[in-house]
Amino acid sequence: MTWLWALLPVVFFASIVLHVHATARRPAELPPSPMPAVVLGARVWPDGTPSDALRDRVATGVGLLNAGHATRLVLSGGAPDQRPTEASVMARIAGELGARELQLEAASTSTVDNARCCAALLPERAVILVTCDFHLARAAACFRAEGFTVWLAGSQRSLRPVDRWRVTLKEAVALLARPRLLWALRKPRSV
Repeated sequence: MTWLWALLPVVFFASIVLHVHATARRPAELPPSPMPAVVLGARVWPDGTPSDALRDRVATGVGLLNAGHATRLVLSGGAPDQRPTEASVMARIAGELGARELQLEAASTSTVDNARCCAALLPERAVILVTCDFHLARAAACFRAEGFTVWLAGSQRSLRPVDRWRVTLKEAVALLARPRLLWALRKPRSV
């Protein structure tokens, strides 16, 4: 009988992994009316060169803006040191892609910070959340924990299966590390 109790944490972790994986596979969720799209930052190299993940996220956000689903792009991401902020690099890329309706949040250095800083910055409490597809579940939980209603638009990355499972497991562990986020996974959308 004790083996059943030992199995419970394994089943719980597996359910979180499956949730992260299933969320990454969903098509974009588009809101019934236009609203801000929060684009989460990703790695910027010390010389200011954006990572492919950052470029993909910005392109997805600009696509939402051009299609009329987003009223503006809120570009969220700071820098842990003296390099250019993720938000400023995203603004440059978005400008090159023709986007003009931009708002920058350049203080955050983590997904939890993204949500907290956006909660302080935005009067709206409903947003489209743009990030890499495998990051959607945790990012949504962070924003829901801050009181946001979120629609999800993942930028699709071409990852090898082994890399996809590696990042999925990393995201599941990150969710487990913050019990408040696990509770936020259960919050339904209401607008």
